[in-house]
Amino acid sequence: MNIWTCQKKIVLDTIINDGVYYVKREYITNKYQDVSKIFLTAYDWFVSNAEVVAKKPEKAGFPIWTWTDLRYVEHYEDSVILELEVEEDKCITFDSGKWNRILNLSYIPKDKNDKDKFIKELERYNITDDSEAYMSNFYPQLKSKIRKSWDRLFDEDIKISGINQVALWEVRKEWIVDINA
Repeated sequence: MNIWTCQKKIVLDTIINDGVYYVKREYITNKYQDVSKIFLTAYDWFVSNAEVVAKKPEKAGFPIWTWTDLRYVEHYEDSVILELEVEEDKCITFDSGKWNRILNLSYIPKDKNDKDKFIKELERYNITDDSEAYMSNFYPQLKSKIRKSWDRLFDEDIKISGINQVALWEVRKEWIVDINA
């Protein structure tokens, strides 16, 4: 499978020097600072649940985000875009719209009917945003329902954006096909 990712040059240097790159918890806390707790909620869930799709190497901490289409890869300053060729059994593929729902601590509906039903449920509590229910201590049943819906991330029949994203537990030097600065 050919996929693309944007990474800091230091990541590329690590791959070239060590032959492999893994994401560690401190990279996330350093990158996201004050909001890292929110990201780690989603990332910790992902780590706990994604191993059923692709086995996590012992040294791996957190996923590396890639896309199946170069158009969706944002290019940041002091970064490179890596084109990778990776065996499918190492790839955790999912709809990026569903992942964004998890990052926003929101509900992933099965379909439009399920979405409408959940919105009505929120309205009964005067809640306008899923994340409000998730982050509050007052709605444990809604928080549980939201978290359970995240299992739909790996259900290929449920689409939100139609844009495929791929997570990897590692990036290996031999997977690099092309580097664009």
